[in-house]
Amino acid sequence: MTKEDNPGVIAPPPLIFLCFLILGYVLNRYYPLTVLEGPLSTIISAIFFVYAGLTAGLAFFYMVKSGTNVDVRKPTNTIVTKSVYSYTRNPMYLSMAILLIAFSLLLNALWIALLIPFFMFVMQKGVIEREEAYLENKFGSEYLQYKSQVRRWI
Repeated sequence: MTKEDNPGVIAPPPLIFLCFLILGYVLNRYYPLTVLEGPLSTIISAIFFVYAGLTAGLAFFYMVKSGTNVDVRKPTNTIVTKSVYSYTRNPMYLSMAILLIAFSLLLNALWIALLIPFFMFVMQKGVIEREEAYLENKFGSEYLQYKSQVRRWI
């Protein structure tokens, strides 16, 4: 029996994101905590949506361009270090946290924002640390050097 060539994350990251978004929304429906009302909330949330979209879009583009898989359940073929990957090792996960802020503002649901530290904890323990161990094992010193130069989140 051989070990599959993937990091063995607890769940696909978009599913984890969606669970936290839904949980925050449901909590806000039953125990409302507001953030900011009015057009200012919409404008600020739009800025966060655009920033998250650009970050995730660039990350996706450079992963595809480098020839590696975007899906964490598939093998990683190379370490991507260009563009947003030179500022954060996890731009897609960072964009998910930013999206939670955007949704919190757009839906006027403080619960969504309050869940962000828990989202980041689950992502770190259930996804990122597993990915890092996988990448260290697969790429050795090349990944360790990248890891020493670029922060995990920001």
